[in-house]
Amino acid sequence: MAAFSVSLVTPTYNERENIPLLVEEVFGALASEADIDLELIVVDDNSPDGTGDVAESLTKDYPVRVIHRAGKLGLGSAVMEGWRSSDRDLIGVMDADLSHDPVILAQLIRSLANVDIAIGSRYDPESRVEKWPWYRKVISQSGVFMAKQLTGVQDPLAGFFFLHRRVIEGVELTSPGYKILLEILVKGNWNSYSETPFIFRNREFSSSKLNVTEYYLFLKQLCVFSILKLRSGP
Repeated sequence: MAAFSVSLVTPTYNERENIPLLVEEVFGALASEADIDLELIVVDDNSPDGTGDVAESLTKDYPVRVIHRAGKLGLGSAVMEGWRSSDRDLIGVMDADLSHDPVILAQLIRSLANVDIAIGSRYDPESRVEKWPWYRKVISQSGVFMAKQLTGVQDPLAGFFFLHRRVIEGVELTSPGYKILLEILVKGNWNSYSETPFIFRNREFSSSKLNVTEYYLFLKQLCVFSILKLRSGP
């Protein structure tokens, strides 16, 4: 039995070209890691490009499960549904658009032997972000700066992380948007974390899912969590 039994969730919406590449990269990165047993749970929001069917075709050759949802219900709820479908203690999430480099998967997972939450950080001094336009850098850095005041974490808005299930046991997660880690850091049952640098790669086949609505949801989330932290004290 592997020392680390992990469920990794990747939410998808119109990622038909990316999902086969992602699956190949993920399991290629872990092929020689005998102590890690990972299943990939694809949660597809009824992608009109047929992403769900492509993901299903991969289950014959890889430890992949696919959850088909009725419509575009949001990234946060997709992550939570994927986690609920798993009975493993170690759970994680990464994007399907290939921006998260699987080369650090083993390092992140093994970090859970010593910490409650292991984060792939875009803002470690050794990290690098490929080909972001200036306005996206400004938006991201501004959001991270505000969220960091609440958590002390360098990249509290990361979408690439793992945790022990106990961190979210008994915690009501309601984030409809893309920054579920921030809610976990504010509400979760954790004492320790680690941040691992990586190269945040430029997506090749898909476009960003972020829009004005997502930014509004984040700002609303930030206000709510700030009040929550003030009420709970230091």
